Amino acid sequence: MSIVDRIKSHGGDVTRDRWTISLRKGRLDATALAWIAKRRAQLMREIWPQYDSFEERAAIMEFDGGLTRAEAEQAAYREVCGC
Repeated sequence: MSIVDRIKSHGGDVTRDRWTISLRKGRLDATALAWIAKRRAQLMREIWPQYDSFEERAAIMEFDGGLTRAEAEQAAYREVCGC
């Protein structure tokens, strides 16, 4: 069962806005939320298949390109999504 399916089975939901996610927790307790937090990258991949490409591009732009993390994320998002 996917992480999204587990969240939904407890009355929760996950939405993505560009490179961030929002979690409506429903009936998820603190233990479940901690479990989800440990698997954030896996959850991002489920919701947004381009997540790994985005992360890689942002890291390169930040470290090799000298951009701030916020600038790198914006540029990487535009590049990965073609926006």
